[in-house]
Amino acid sequence: MAAPLKHWRSWSPFRLDALGLLTMLGADEMSREIGSLSANTLVSWMSLLGGNVVPSDAFVAPLHGYTLYNISDAIQSTSLAGWFSRWLLAQHPSQNTSLFVWSTRSYPRHHGHRALAIGTIVNTCILALSLLVGDYYGLASALCMDFGIIIRAYLVAQNRDAIDRAAADTSIHSHDLVRTFIILANGKATTVIAPRNVVVNCFLSTPKIAHPTFYAIARAMGWFAFVGLIVTVGQAVLVVQIAIIIVTVSATVLTAFGIGTVGDGVGKSLQVARSEHPNRHGRRGEAYAMLHLNKEEEDTMIDWALFPQRRNQNWWNQYRTYKAIDSKIIDVFEDSATEEKTLKASSFRGSTLTEEKSAATTAKVQELKTE
Repeated sequence: MAAPLKHWRSWSPFRLDALGLLTMLGADEMSREIGSLSANTLVSWMSLLGGNVVPSDAFVAPLHGYTLYNISDAIQSTSLAGWFSRWLLAQHPSQNTSLFVWSTRSYPRHHGHRALAIGTIVNTCILALSLLVGDYYGLASALCMDFGIIIRAYLVAQNRDAIDRAAADTSIHSHDLVRTFIILANGKATTVIAPRNVVVNCFLSTPKIAHPTFYAIARAMGWFAFVGLIVTVGQAVLVVQIAIIIVTVSATVLTAFGIGTVGDGVGKSLQVARSEHPNRHGRRGEAYAMLHLNKEEEDTMIDWALFPQRRNQNWWNQYRTYKAIDSKIIDVFEDSATEEKTLKASSFRGSTLTEEKSAATTAKVQELKTE
């Protein structure tokens, strides 16, 4: 049976040479986004540029230039798990004032199947187009692309499962919350509060894959799919090439900008809440004030050279000012929360009173910030 759209094979107003090399672009961005292990509800099952970062396992390799200060346990580490350092980068934290609080879920999280449905429809359309045109190179390209997507999903899922197991392990370290201060490779700093076992087992150590042999076989198969795509896509007819480019580039752009990315946790058991300090000047002293350090912890910060010596009176006076304002801001929010509950319980005009109270709270915070 002749291909219904066979005449499209001769449509070639221009040529796309060395098209296979296009699939290697965007490797750094895809390593960051895929390596963060965050789910994407739109394009998790679509082809992406920089496909070589998956079979090479580069998306989980450790990154350099990060330092974690475990203030609660007085431990400093310059070695972070690759997924966690990429996750921090993918969050685009503010300059020094972002706070992330991690915890474990009592029930597993299940993402919807929207990404799988979207990917199935789009990839099926490319396969159908190749068949309708009668382009067997295009068909081979589509099959290699689909196979690479399945391999990527498997490798990412294995790393997420490893994190879930590590987060549930309390055999050595307790689940008590610890305060950490992390300086990123780009110079930004952020505050992270998490259970001790999560910090040690997940943030500082790379969780171990449950089935390393199967994992290695999947990586090898991923290389075959990647090389097969490079070879065949350059031989496909122009209309199929354009379809593959549009789909791949669109999915890559959405991934790079975090559109559709689920940022409330990683895996099935880890969840995270993000907040920003109300006084967002980006000064390091404000970030330190968020930690509510006692004198012993401040001495530890001096030993780590994060704080200057105490004879630097100008810096310490400014730090104490930030600390005092931070305490007042917390008191304002706590009082506001208490009064809001009372208002809602005692008045039918709870929503109006809540709005008025919110405005009053904001005014108080602004007044404290301008003192």
